[in-house]
Amino acid sequence: MKDLDISAESFQLKFDKFLMGCEAIANATLWDEDTYGAMEDYYAELLVSILLRTITADGWVSDREVAYLNKLFGFDYDSGELEQVYDSCAEMLGNENFDRELTDGITRLRESSTRLADAFVDLIELVCEIIVRSDGFVTEEEKEEVAHVRSVVNAVKL
Repeated sequence: MKDLDISAESFQLKFDKFLMGCEAIANATLWDEDTYGAMEDYYAELLVSILLRTITADGWVSDREVAYLNKLFGFDYDSGELEQVYDSCAEMLGNENFDRELTDGITRLRESSTRLADAFVDLIELVCEIIVRSDGFVTEEEKEEVAHVRSVVNAVKL
């Protein structure tokens, strides 16, 4: 558990630095805030989407997964509330929409800043690791979801 807490703290520091980088380049790039909203919010939402998909992949939301989601993003959900959040946006998080959003998001970020795009990909890897390790028991569905996210990210990196 201690290693997991260290990973969560590392994520928080890297995420804060990433958000500051987004804020710094959003005005200097062609970021379309009218279409995508604030750059920091857009990428935070993508990370939360990855978490929601991974947490709910096995059809069950553990209290530890929710605790780490809360810790990573400063939320205050319990497992029942998180299930309701997921149910209300499950269609939006479907594979086709999700894959396109993640691919387009990384591509847009890479066009603005390779360094920030690499930092975002690192955050994705770290968030997948934290959530899977927080569950205690990793199901095949969760492994498949993490593999899916990684395959989408790797396809964009090529």
